[in-house]
Amino acid sequence: MRRTRPYGEEMQRFQEQWDMTDHQGKLNLCANQNPPISYGTGKAWRMGSIDEKPPRPEFTKTPESEREVVINLPPVELREYIPGKVGKGNPETQVVVLGDGHAGEKTPSYNKEVYKRRLDTLFQSTMTINALHRNLYPLNDLVVLDVGDNVQGENPFQGSTIGAVEMGAVEQVYDLALPTLINLLCSFKQEFRTVKFYGVRGNHGKYSRTAPRTSNWDLALYRALASAKLPKGIEINYSDDFKALVDIEGFRFFVFHGDQSSATMGIPYFALTRKVRSWYSSFGHFNYAVCGHFHKEDFLRIDSRVKLLINGALVTDDPFALEVVGTSSIPTHWTFGVHRRHGITWLYALTLDKTFLPEGLSK
Repeated sequence: MRRTRPYGEEMQRFQEQWDMTDHQGKLNLCANQNPPISYGTGKAWRMGSIDEKPPRPEFTKTPESEREVVINLPPVELREYIPGKVGKGNPETQVVVLGDGHAGEKTPSYNKEVYKRRLDTLFQSTMTINALHRNLYPLNDLVVLDVGDNVQGENPFQGSTIGAVEMGAVEQVYDLALPTLINLLCSFKQEFRTVKFYGVRGNHGKYSRTAPRTSNWDLALYRALASAKLPKGIEINYSDDFKALVDIEGFRFFVFHGDQSSATMGIPYFALTRKVRSWYSSFGHFNYAVCGHFHKEDFLRIDSRVKLLINGALVTDDPFALEVVGTSSIPTHWTFGVHRRHGITWLYALTLDKTFLPEGLSK
């Protein structure tokens, strides 16, 4: 679905902003619409009449007995995905890694508004990379790998004490993480033909030390996503196990959170390498392993058969990263492309807050 064109004062403001900015500003103006629109749509709006009202939609009333039970969420209007002009190379699938959002956690540099803003930056940065690579080959399909710890939870042994969280776990899931992730996935759907989501549970979602492993707030979030009435073309998958094996362009990705290897002096590279090699034999061969948990991005080769990709986090100034990993993390997430013959062909660590961008050293 395309967004209904504005009219009246809203259209007048849009046209004034369009006339006052350069080409890049016009692209930013289109991207900041809710939902975002293409440059061609923005240009059409500029040429349209200010007072022309959109046609009144026609609704067919569904009998009460035939209505589906869905999660009550704000309506989402999506424009139809139309592939743009691209290069003539072989098509690839783009992948985005999510995780360690810790929605509801509060630190000196992080809160619920920062959480939502950084996920919005993730969308914008992903599409910037996508636009660059579409000059070479088609990128029509997106895979989202979620490595868990989407919410902070309520376990005091994991830092969820009074003053360190802004809300309880139920509100973290249903009032913050769920609508924000739905908005992100629907925004991606406007830019890709298909969006496939795969999630695994993290350790912060576990209610207590004695609770079953499946009593996990990450799984509650994934089940709510799967129950929501999402637009056609968005597919939600999640694993009740600690891991998921995902096929992307014929290559197998072993997705897990990372808390299976304890950290005492930074990232436990030796323990992770040993675990990945063991899982390679236990769960069938795979080409790539993807995890999070350590709040610090890295990409390393395990051996000649497997590479390990460690995702960063959304949260910053987190006590875990400072006390266990020993570093103040920056908000980064990975995006990469997968080719049907070559596997991962390009890889970008997206910095999700411009205040953490590196500064050049003076001469």
